[in-house]
Formats: sequence, C-alpha cells, structure tokens
Amino acid sequence: MAPSASAAAAGAYGCAGNQIDSYQVKTSGGAVYGNIYLYYDSSTGKNCAVNVATSAGAYGKPTFKFVMLVKCVAGTSAGSTCVQDTYIQDPTNTGVNYSQYAGPVSISAAGRCISVTGIISLSSGPTSSQAAYTGNATHCG
Repeated sequence: MAPSASAAAAGAYGCAGNQIDSYQVKTSGGAVYGNIYLYYDSSTGKNCAVNVATSAGAYGKPTFKFVMLVKCVAGTSAGSTCVQDTYIQDPTNTGVNYSQYAGPVSISAAGRCISVTGIISLSSGPTSSQAAYTGNATHCG
C-alpha cells in the first residue's frame, strides 16, 4: 500500500527538515500517479524533494520515476516561469527504475525561488502512460 500524505515524514524519504508543500503528479486524464513532497531544513537552508508513487502510479513496481529541483535565476518572481540557475535530479540518466520513489534531491536556494518537476511513466507491452508535474517559481526567499 502506498503511503498517505500524512505519512510523508521527511526522514522516511531521506530529506531533513519540515514538509512545506506537495504537488500531485497527474496524467492528462487526471489520474494521480504520484506526489512530490517538498521539504525545507532551516538549519542547512536546503530544500529537498521526493516523488512518491501512488498505487495508480505503480508503487512497489520498478517503473520510471523522476524528480528535479531547480534554483531559479536571481530576480525570478513567485508564480512566474523558472529559468534555471542550477538543478539536481534523480535519476541522472534514463534506464533507471525505482519501485517506490525518486529522490531525495536537495539544493540550497537562499534568496531565490525554486521549482519542482516530477514524472512517473508506466509501460505495459505496447502501451504506456505518463504523469507529470512542472511547477512555476515558488517558495522564494
């Protein structure tokens, strides 16, 4: 059984700090394949993200699960498109499949906005489906 949102404790996924946001990773038809959980650790100033599959997103089965955390360029405003300064992603190449979640990925972004992206792809024989989330600039400061 996939963990619920209330089970998104930072330590469970390798992130330090407190959960500050979550984002649904959906197909174009609205099926939720995963949830991106975003954390902030005030002692280190780092943001951390994981993309956790739901049962619909093949939690427990090796499939392509991806998460990326971006530090936006200086001057980016909340809600605008994030032009990347630096980023970190997991996995770093294709061909890597995870059973439960992608991540954790952490980045320092003091004084900047961040953006998160998550993808979960399922394939079965000749058919495949994909769910994705790409956010605008958020959590600026």
